Amino acid sequence: MEKTCKEDKRIDIAGKDEITFINSFFILFRTAQYVEANNATYQTQSSRFYVSFRRLVDVHGKITVKVIDGRIFVHDKLVKFDSEGMVRARVVIDALHQVGVGGVTFDDSLDNRQIDKFVYLINSLDRQNSNREEVANRLTQLGIAGITLLAVEKKEKRSVLTEEKRKFMRRAARVTFFRAISLVEDSMTRAAHDKEIDISKARRVVHSLIDQISEDECSLIELTNIRDFDEYTYAHCANVCVYSLTIGLKLGLDRQRLSDLGFAALFHDIGKIRLPEDLIRKPDVFDENDWIQMQRHPILGAKTILRNLQFSRQAARAATVAFEHHINKDYTGYPSMIIPRPTNLFSKIVSIADTFDALNSGRVYIKKPIPPDEVLRKMMYQMGIKFDDFLMKLFINIIGIYPPGTMVLLTGDKLAVVNKTNKNKLSRPVVRVIGDKSGPYSKYIEYDLSSPENSSKKIIRIIDPSKFNIDVKNIILSDR
Repeated sequence: MEKTCKEDKRIDIAGKDEITFINSFFILFRTAQYVEANNATYQTQSSRFYVSFRRLVDVHGKITVKVIDGRIFVHDKLVKFDSEGMVRARVVIDALHQVGVGGVTFDDSLDNRQIDKFVYLINSLDRQNSNREEVANRLTQLGIAGITLLAVEKKEKRSVLTEEKRKFMRRAARVTFFRAISLVEDSMTRAAHDKEIDISKARRVVHSLIDQISEDECSLIELTNIRDFDEYTYAHCANVCVYSLTIGLKLGLDRQRLSDLGFAALFHDIGKIRLPEDLIRKPDVFDENDWIQMQRHPILGAKTILRNLQFSRQAARAATVAFEHHINKDYTGYPSMIIPRPTNLFSKIVSIADTFDALNSGRVYIKKPIPPDEVLRKMMYQMGIKFDDFLMKLFINIIGIYPPGTMVLLTGDKLAVVNKTNKNKLSRPVVRVIGDKSGPYSKYIEYDLSSPENSSKKIIRIIDPSKFNIDVKNIILSDR
């Protein structure tokens, strides 16, 4: 990531006209997903885009937009987005990439109607069964000659990891993960005694997490499935940080914004130190009075951060996330706002990560863990009401139907732990088989269920390791 930041200094940065053009294009694309072309809102956005298009094309003769390693270039100039703009951009990038399009060239022959046809064509495609050649043919059939579709620029394939390298990366992930938990514990203890929190130490931990996730996200996500911590709140904050940073990386956030996001995620629940300890540790289901108390923690969290952290950009963003992470997309949730307003992008990310981990763990809010596939179904059902649609879909693509660390039953009554998700086949991850009816294996066997040679092996269902007297923590931490 640091290398990327240095390279940006040698890359031309897009100017105001390029930024206006690309932002208006992404807004037009999103608008077309919800309304018809004759809708007044769409027509307004279409007119705005065409003005920005003409301004650029009259100067350059044509406009080329390319996506390289998740970054967007207009006329070979890098476009830098704010956080909300990055989300809009990812929606369009993903839609184009799914049909093999890595960029578009617009020439000065295009008029409003042709641009509208192009936008609605891309939105209407069956992306699972379309490719760039088919889309180009459709453009020809529509009489649009002024748009050229560019191929996706392929990244260099990473070298295959050796078993020793993989073990090393997993060990490094453990060190980073447990450092994060220790950092949260120390910070919350200091805040509980009204002592200042060490921001520089927190930054170092967050940067280590960013580096680790960039290199090997699955090893960290696997660790979020360890559930037997005495102090669940500390592990929960580390888990939410891992999930949030993984989403942020997939969004293409730069290192500074990733640092701010990770910092905010680590301290999103710090307000709970201001609540009675017997409430946090209560073994029974909350009653109405318990919920009234618990719903104070976002406000208490924002106050604690502003009081116990040296004021900075990161502290301000962390306070915002602490305050907003239980406010839903439809403005329900808590705390209630007198004047509803959209929540911060970081708050939307942390809200998804926080909800998933809380439901999957069976601690504090609910007393019985829910299997991850069921949690995701519940969250998908609430998408659009509680969670941002695009971020929710992105999260599912990251962790898969069976997140790393999940124990599953395979055909042949074999017990396995999911090791890694397969992005193109979420139902067929990489697993480590740990045993069968006869007992545990001395050495675990790894299978990539997406490979043709393993087509006969299938996941039957997710299982609860405690019902088989299996300590999943020992398995996750094992190098076998």
